[in-house]
Amino acid sequence: MSNPATVIAAGGVVWRESPGSRQVLLVHRPRYDDWSLPKGKLAPREHVLVAAQREIEEETSQQVILGPPLGIQRYDVRKNGGMAPKLVHYWAASLAGPDQEFEPNDEVDKLEWLPVAKAQERLSYPRDVDILNCLDAVLPVESTVVVLRHAEAVRRKEWSGKDILRPLSDEGLASAERLSGVLAALGVNRIRSSDSERCVSTVTPYAASIGRRIHLHSEISEHGYAKDPSALEKVAAKAWKPGKVTLICSHRPVLPALAEALGLPVGKYATSAFMVAHRLADGRVIRERFGAP
Repeated sequence: MSNPATVIAAGGVVWRESPGSRQVLLVHRPRYDDWSLPKGKLAPREHVLVAAQREIEEETSQQVILGPPLGIQRYDVRKNGGMAPKLVHYWAASLAGPDQEFEPNDEVDKLEWLPVAKAQERLSYPRDVDILNCLDAVLPVESTVVVLRHAEAVRRKEWSGKDILRPLSDEGLASAERLSGVLAALGVNRIRSSDSERCVSTVTPYAASIGRRIHLHSEISEHGYAKDPSALEKVAAKAWKPGKVTLICSHRPVLPALAEALGLPVGKYATSAFMVAHRLADGRVIRERFGAP
């Protein structure tokens, strides 16, 4: 008999600063009579970042923005009469607005904001304490940059117009829509893009959803980079803006140089793939790579 498929889940440590201490939000689940961190399983084809934000909001009624990763739990759970491995991804999650009124439900009947030390004592599982203990190491975040390769475009050989006007394919357009939810989970609030149509169309659904302008930069387009490779350094120099989450959408030939100018590792990006990098107040950078949603 084949092993049951791995169960993938996502959640976070919801935190806020209060006078004299940092507090985190714990949930009580009546089914298990336990205190834990908010989390839940991914829906079919759901991106792990979107799932983390959704599960936190469903269980706590709080709107959150995901910050640096806190780690992955690995343990076995019962599934279909047997045991299956489970992976739970966690991120630091800050409040996106004022506290929301909580409505108890069958899954979660109580919430409690607690100072970190008391939360460590209240949590029912040592593995949750291990995740919570990672929080101080990733805060405070000074600024965040999301580096994105545009979604899939119509092939060059199938396009007779100027390359700068080459549009997204049908799959690329669908990917751009899915990216909108991912960028919302990260709280992106500054949008920088190559002036090529395939980049602009990739970020347009998200920009429209939050009513933000897309700032266009020919310096990070393929034609602009070929003309003057050093010009992209001006874009990179303004990317790390304190208190902001900046998205930069560019092209495969440009991204290695752009990453280097941002002080990030140089690597290959498939279409719609992206890197999230958080610069902490102490100068460290915490980063993670994701494939297309």
